[in-house]
Amino acid sequence: MAAPSIETANKEIAKENVLVNKAKQLQNQTAFVSDMKEEKAISSITLNLKEVFFASPIIYTCLLLMSMASVVVWLYSFATFRSKEIMPNTMIKDLKQLLLNGNYQDALEQCHDKNNLLSKIIIAGITSRHLGAEYMINTMKSEGKRVTAYLWQRISLLNDIVIIAPMLGLLGTVIGMFYAFYDINRSAESLSALFDGLGIAVGTTVAGLIVAILAMTFSSTLKYRLVKALGRVENEALSLGNLIQHK
Repeated sequence: MAAPSIETANKEIAKENVLVNKAKQLQNQTAFVSDMKEEKAISSITLNLKEVFFASPIIYTCLLLMSMASVVVWLYSFATFRSKEIMPNTMIKDLKQLLLNGNYQDALEQCHDKNNLLSKIIIAGITSRHLGAEYMINTMKSEGKRVTAYLWQRISLLNDIVIIAPMLGLLGTVIGMFYAFYDINRSAESLSALFDGLGIAVGTTVAGLIVAILAMTFSSTLKYRLVKALGRVENEALSLGNLIQHK
């Protein structure tokens, strides 16, 4: 009687081993399937990014060019418009000494050599000094506005990008929605394609807003720097103008 019981126990153990092996195989298959799904999800994200760009390539290219233009304008303005370049301290000291001594010709020559923002304003003041103090001050202010016009045009360019970029992005969204609704066929598959198309179409608006926010930030920082620097130039110009009037 002992032999059959041992045989039965061995069969049960064998069955349990088979079940354990099947469970392990099922677990491995499940892990493999989950890994495949993750890889597919990653590849689908990359594919969707490509689809988003190629859904409106003209719009995205224009927005990219706008963002690059705003960065270039901002960096160039910050690099070129610096206090030590528009009104060097050594030039200011030399001009004050020359104007106190009444050496207007030497002051004009020095201003022509430097050829910066402050020097152009002083040239206008010296050349118009014989027409009266009030006329000289007005001439200096007019010259200051004229020579700083290109700086304000850069800020105006950034402001234009702030306005145009969201409108361009919205245009891409509206066009994408139009095609999404226009191509719809009354079926479940078409509804799924519709939502995919709407999701892709919204991307242009998002990109346009990002470009607008970037350009607005650049415009604000550049305007702050410009107003601060021009205020210092104006004070120095008026101080030198008083020296011209005094003589």
